Amino acid sequence: MLTHAVGDTRHVWIEAGTLSELMGKLQTQFPLLRPLVWDDQLKVRKHVMIFLNDQSLAWLPEGEIVLKEHDELSIVQAVSGG
Repeated sequence: MLTHAVGDTRHVWIEAGTLSELMGKLQTQFPLLRPLVWDDQLKVRKHVMIFLNDQSLAWLPEGEIVLKEHDELSIVQAVSGG
């Protein structure tokens, strides 16, 4: 559902040293992604889940997270309907 915001692909590669740097680069490089994932205060929207190496960001410790080579970030938008 978010692929249209990142050039109709399921994967993008971005070099970043920290999670916050990566998030900033995502918002800059893919401006269509920003309103779908983040609200006006740059908080992740309630219907979006973000995972770092299959672990929800909600469960990761507060503070700056240093990324390692081959870390993988996944952004999942909830789907509902009838």
